Amino acid sequence: MDIRQAVVRYLIDNVDKPSVSVFEVIHAVRKRFPLCELTDWELGDHIARSAIDAGFAVEFGADAA
Repeated sequence: MDIRQAVVRYLIDNVDKPSVSVFEVIHAVRKRFPLCELTDWELGDHIARSAIDAGFAVEFGADAA
């Protein structure tokens, strides 16, 4: 499974939630892929775009986790 698939899987697993925390998803992806070479900014951008495309509201702050 690659990072893109992990993000999509996270969104699918949380489809019942109206919003997604970018911070929370970054943490989950980094836990699964500790050697991920993307910066938090790059990973967060991908997560936010994927979440918005899937119809989620997006929370960007670390306190939202």
